[in-house]
Amino acid sequence: MPWIRSIFALVAVLVAPLLHAEWLLKPGAERVQAGQVLEIVVFLVNDGNAPIAEGMPARLPADARSATGAATVTLEAIDPPPQLAAPIAPGSFRKQSYRVRIPDSLSGTVQIALERVPSARLHIAVDATAETTAPKLAARERAELRVDSVPEPVLSPHEPMYFLAGVRGADTARFQLSFKYRLFDERGALARFVPGLSQVHFGFTQTSLWDIGGSSAPFRDTSYRPSLFYYEPQVIASGGGRFLMGLEAGIEHESNGRDGLRSRSLNIVYAKPSWRWFVDDEHYFSVAPKTYVYLERDDNADIGRYRGHVDLSLRYGKRDGWLFSSVLRKGSGPYRSLQLDASYPIREPFFANAGGFIHFQYFNGYGDTLLDYNVRHSPQFRIGFSIVR
Repeated sequence: MPWIRSIFALVAVLVAPLLHAEWLLKPGAERVQAGQVLEIVVFLVNDGNAPIAEGMPARLPADARSATGAATVTLEAIDPPPQLAAPIAPGSFRKQSYRVRIPDSLSGTVQIALERVPSARLHIAVDATAETTAPKLAARERAELRVDSVPEPVLSPHEPMYFLAGVRGADTARFQLSFKYRLFDERGALARFVPGLSQVHFGFTQTSLWDIGGSSAPFRDTSYRPSLFYYEPQVIASGGGRFLMGLEAGIEHESNGRDGLRSRSLNIVYAKPSWRWFVDDEHYFSVAPKTYVYLERDDNADIGRYRGHVDLSLRYGKRDGWLFSSVLRKGSGPYRSLQLDASYPIREPFFANAGGFIHFQYFNGYGDTLLDYNVRHSPQFRIGFSIVR
């Protein structure tokens, strides 16, 4: 579509001068005890020909991961100078010390990667036992501490996962489960020989509408969406990390597993670029249009009139606070749908982007389920719990 091509061109013009930057993270110690504070020296080197306008932030959200678990952490600048956020001139660099508390749940070789620039990472040996056993662990861990010793997760969340309940005539519930599986080990010979192969994933998402207030509480409809796709969270990043572009692209099948007149299915090929801007040190705004072409839709040949060819996703918030998101669809006919979500954390995260959240959802339009892709029900408000948002 012309407007999508225009966005790509505009982003390329805006960020091209800012791409030549390098983030370097240096831990203040080779190992640390779980639960203790680690000092990290961060260097931002501008080897481009234009200033890095945003300088360095005072807070850097990050993901921490080891073989024992994962968590979200924040690097806090130590006595930040007033000029920390000042532009960084071409050919120069800025150095700043940060502190971060290592979560109690992590031990062994721990990887800390910046949320703004995921390629900026470090590895640190973390002891979970008493200090008296540290010398023995140090000898064992020293041999294992390598740059590639903490690979990306093989199995991880994909789309939001939640259980929500509401009322529309009778009590209803909507829940969704979703995961993605990385097919090739990034350290394997095949992935090293074929660039990008380690970014190929298998995904599966299941969305169900449950009439919990009806007789025998039947499932009204369930949508199954297996997919095969390429996923790269960081295609482009601005020098100071305020802007990040990612890409997901692949093929997807969707069906409701029924036959006869209630059968619904389709196959699509899609591309989903994403752009994220940090408004300040923690809050971000993101845009992710999922553009698709139908390969097969015999069970519902006119679905394009109701669903269209683009799912436009917008998000605003921060990881440890309120997050607001929306999904908009505009069919080729005079049909529209809107889904609004708001969530807030109510427990500590137990994975890099998973935890416990109170979740509110509003839906209005066509296609609350695949079965009803061409039916408009009354607006629906639901409330519940999510573990991935």
